[in-house]
Amino acid sequence: MKAKDNLIKLRDKLKKYSRQYYNSNPTINDSQYDDLKKKYDHLLLKNPELKKYDDLGIGTSPSSKFKKFNHFEPMLSLSNSFSLSDTEEFFDKASNFLKKQNLNYIFNVDCKIDGVSLSVIYKNNKLFKAITRGDGVVGEEITENVLGIRGIPKLLKNCKSDLIEIRGEVFFFRNDFEKLNKQFEKKNQFSNPRNAASGSLRQINSKITKNRPLRFIPHGYGKFTYEKEFLNFEEFLNFCQKNNFDQTGYSKKYDNLIDIYNYISDIEKKRSSINFDIDGMVIKINDLDLQRMLGSTNKFPRWAIAAKFSSEEALTQVEKIELQIGRTGAITPVARLKPINIGGVIVSNATLHNFDEITRKDIRINDFVWVKRAGDVIPYVSRVDTEKRKKSNKKFNIPKKCLCGSKIIKIEDEAVQRCSAGKNKCKFQNLESFKHFVSKKAMNIDGLGEKLIEKFISLNLISSKLDIYKLENHKDKIITLDGFGEKSFLNLIDSINKSKITYLSRYLFSLGLRYLGENNSELISMYFKNKTRFKNFIQSKKLREKLENIDGLGEKAISSFVNYFSDEINIEESFALLDVIEIIENKDSKISLNKSILFTGTLQKMSRDRAKELAKKKGYKIASNVSKNLDILVFGEKSGSKLKKAKDLKINILNEKDFLNLIN
Repeated sequence: MKAKDNLIKLRDKLKKYSRQYYNSNPTINDSQYDDLKKKYDHLLLKNPELKKYDDLGIGTSPSSKFKKFNHFEPMLSLSNSFSLSDTEEFFDKASNFLKKQNLNYIFNVDCKIDGVSLSVIYKNNKLFKAITRGDGVVGEEITENVLGIRGIPKLLKNCKSDLIEIRGEVFFFRNDFEKLNKQFEKKNQFSNPRNAASGSLRQINSKITKNRPLRFIPHGYGKFTYEKEFLNFEEFLNFCQKNNFDQTGYSKKYDNLIDIYNYISDIEKKRSSINFDIDGMVIKINDLDLQRMLGSTNKFPRWAIAAKFSSEEALTQVEKIELQIGRTGAITPVARLKPINIGGVIVSNATLHNFDEITRKDIRINDFVWVKRAGDVIPYVSRVDTEKRKKSNKKFNIPKKCLCGSKIIKIEDEAVQRCSAGKNKCKFQNLESFKHFVSKKAMNIDGLGEKLIEKFISLNLISSKLDIYKLENHKDKIITLDGFGEKSFLNLIDSINKSKITYLSRYLFSLGLRYLGENNSELISMYFKNKTRFKNFIQSKKLREKLENIDGLGEKAISSFVNYFSDEINIEESFALLDVIEIIENKDSKISLNKSILFTGTLQKMSRDRAKELAKKKGYKIASNVSKNLDILVFGEKSGSKLKKAKDLKINILNEKDFLNLIN
């Protein structure tokens, strides 16, 4: 039942996100959707009896605003690949389906344009219908809207089929998209070219569509009546060229996947210089007879796959450089950028890491820089395009004072520079300290975000962490704030009260000490066990000695802990907090604290954070990489190089089920 419930929840989420995507208002990016889809597919694979609940389909239902049209053949989407091994496995399955081994496939590879799918149908060589994908079976007829789109000829001059269906992507060139967006007020601008293409194509007023510089490039075909019109995909592309359809210019033919992935790597490096958005490359078996023999599942063809890019790089301009101050006083310079679309996400900020990094890369205000999203998450400046630099762009002056006015200091052997004032004197550190305290992995107080914390500080409702647990006394003042009311107030107080029952490890982590992350907080909590022992040891003259007896706790963490609790103000606040919260006691673990464990790949029954928490409660140390000192590696899907290295080092390897058996 649990698997069924999980599948239905995931299915309904994916349906919602698909509707948003096809109606140009997505709330998650492509990589987040892909992650959810992988979990969904894995659930179906592991639980084939649940296939009766799988009605996810393709695309989304056609809009009632347009006339509906049944596709001659379903317009399917593509299965995704995220590595060479994924693609090899996909085409191995194709060979197994044909019951033939070691087939020498010829492949065609071309750009996967991030646009809107469209089918254009020609009858007796004249443009007859234009149909959106819709749900893959039924689409929307928008023939009038496509008449002005570049790359869609009204007549075919080199075609023998009485009826032929050409499928492709409608999209904007990047420079055309920028010009279009300038016509609108900022609040009405499109977030990316794909959304703009979808919104422009499906207009009730066809004049609006015709006035926008949309383009079309074919990537496939549906029905065609003359069976020898083209015999392979290469001939199909030649057919398109003869009939005045545009092409990407990046299509190539190969006889092996290694060469294909070398080519994909080259395209990925230059994707930002291509004048249209692409999020991967499509690999197809070239031979049409083989394509027909392989056919399709109810969602994907068995003869084509999308090789998705890992991350994207884009060129933009640094408008200014600002400072961010962390809870421990660490100062991080941040580049404020001219907004740029990277992988479907609008990026306007990038970390510059530290001042040494600015100096090393010589990053200046008004410079043009290449920005990457690390793991498609955190944007950073990879390099400066010095050829575009103007002489007026001056070197960045490294500040000597924090935003609070205190001196900036640099500690030996550290790249990061810090504010010399403590959190009690630096309002920026203080704010970050509050944010950390209420965060999910610390006290987990939902609903108390940065803006609300700032508001409460400005109203003198909170000046210490303990004050958070006294907010209930300020009901009359809080419910009069903008966006607040009785219900919002009660929800916040409920969240605060729930946080009062927690683990010692979470409490320690919430204090925000340097070098006291989740792992070290867990190690200390396993030693102290409950708050009575903790209070006694904190006030003991042998505190350092006790901490040094904890295996795995390093000197930096020990010194940070001792220094923090040598301050009477810190002791007073931390003890006062302990008096209002209830600590769930850690029982003795049967597992040695000397054991280390590492998780890699995607787990199916839980998140990696949840798996780590379970392991830590059993006394395991969480490792960050594979080495000969690692005791256990737990692997999930797409485990990659860590799993291979662990096998080479003969480390104890467990799957998710083995891990659950171990901790239970």
